[in-house]
Amino acid sequence: MTSIRQSFTRNVSHAYLDSHVHFWKLERGDYHWLTPSNPVLYQNYVPSDLFGLEDANALRGIIAVQAAPTIAETEYLLELAGKNERILGVVGWLDPFADSFADEYSRLRNNPQFVGIRLDRSVFVPNTEQVSDRLLKHLRLLEEDAFPIDLLIGPENMPTVIKCLKSVPNLKAVINHLGGPPIRTGEIEPWSAYIGELSAFPNLYCKWSGMITPAGGMNPHLLAPYIRHTAERFGPNRIMFGSDWPVALMAGTYNDVVQLFEQLLPEEWNDMARASVRIHNARAFYLRIGDSEA
Repeated sequence: MTSIRQSFTRNVSHAYLDSHVHFWKLERGDYHWLTPSNPVLYQNYVPSDLFGLEDANALRGIIAVQAAPTIAETEYLLELAGKNERILGVVGWLDPFADSFADEYSRLRNNPQFVGIRLDRSVFVPNTEQVSDRLLKHLRLLEEDAFPIDLLIGPENMPTVIKCLKSVPNLKAVINHLGGPPIRTGEIEPWSAYIGELSAFPNLYCKWSGMITPAGGMNPHLLAPYIRHTAERFGPNRIMFGSDWPVALMAGTYNDVVQLFEQLLPEEWNDMARASVRIHNARAFYLRIGDSEA
């Protein structure tokens, strides 16, 4: 596996906070989407696999993001965070339709490294006439608490997300993986129009994450239209870098992910804007840390 788990090259000079990293142990039993048919991913990935190889001067820390829809996995990630200071926070999972949501949320909030909840496509069913009252109740709880959520959604889910946000317009949220545009086909609509509507909500951010896999490797020309549109809509203060490691290993090394990201940064953005996307925005969003530190 040494050939797959590549690190930063030594000539990387910028600091990064990786806002989107996964860890898993297959024997835990709740990663049902991982199968032997994908040998790159069907193995354990733990912090030492990343931190033992990357350039410590480049990667300041990471946000560990859930990869299984269980509270048990959230607690596993929090355990890892408690043992490794470079795991700065955990975006876990809670069922937003469960009666126990508020109690479980309150319990997990006692751990300062619990910094977010990820909601996926199954929560925001397409063509929904009326959004669940229970879902909105729990989103209002998070809105009042200014607690972040990650949105793993595609264009088909965005109308439902927009309906929800109209009821919780100040919800602190970040769209994962550019919102899943059809990168391979090059289509821009309806994704583009939905992104325009979503970006109007002031506390909604966008992750430039999970890009190398759908692009099939180092193909910045395929990603450029989607990067340009999100850059225009969200600006450099509401975009953050994420690798989607180890999923990204299906299309390239960690270094490839970073180099692809660097190639796609808008030329007109100055050093301060670029630093915001590389590190400061994620710190402010998840950790409520300002830009006073480099």
